[in-house]
Amino acid sequence: MSDINNSQLSPAIKKKLIIGGGIAIALIVVLVSIYGYINGLRNTSIDFETRMSATYQANQVELDSYVKSVTEAVGVANLKSAKLNQIFADAVRGRYGDSRDEIKNGQGGQFMSAVVEAYPDLKGQLDVYDRIVERVFAGREAFKQRQFYLRDNIRAYEHWLNSGLVQSWVIKNVVGAPTELLEARIGNNVRYGREALSQMKVQVTSKSTSDAFESGEEEGLGTQLPPGSKK
Repeated sequence: MSDINNSQLSPAIKKKLIIGGGIAIALIVVLVSIYGYINGLRNTSIDFETRMSATYQANQVELDSYVKSVTEAVGVANLKSAKLNQIFADAVRGRYGDSRDEIKNGQGGQFMSAVVEAYPDLKGQLDVYDRIVERVFAGREAFKQRQFYLRDNIRAYEHWLNSGLVQSWVIKNVVGAPTELLEARIGNNVRYGREALSQMKVQVTSKSTSDAFESGEEEGLGTQLPPGSKK
């Protein structure tokens, strides 16, 4: 009788095992798919945020190198002048609408006057003025392109961050983006995540390097050659 009961129960047990096994496999497939989806979003977040953080830091390093380049061109690389360095940094970050022709024609603001005031020995050295103008505009154009590159990365990141109802929810609530991998470092001052994104979106438009990146403001120094310079 025991043998009969076992034979009668076996099909039912087998059926339950098959159903249970199918459900378990389906659940595993779903969980693996969800993990892969979230992991893919996390990797995309890492790629965006590490690239933007590096670019933001590199822009500041690049600006410093432009200032040194101008200083060397002027021939006062050994001159310890924070004021002169600030003037050159302002010039590289200056208003992008300025042109070489406007500067060489003596139009614009007070850049060269500020240089002469900071370092009077340069007065009358027209060849030095020309070298300053060339280096400043080369640096200005390159710096502008670096700013555009960062801006484009921010735009692409924010588009990805907010695309799709489900995806954007997962990105913000599960992945947690912007994460602390997004870092806006200005000297010893560091901001992370959403605060870093807000800081990066500040448009540097025309003070020392740190002040300009911090505030997004720049004292608009135009550029004007002193009287008697080449036109």
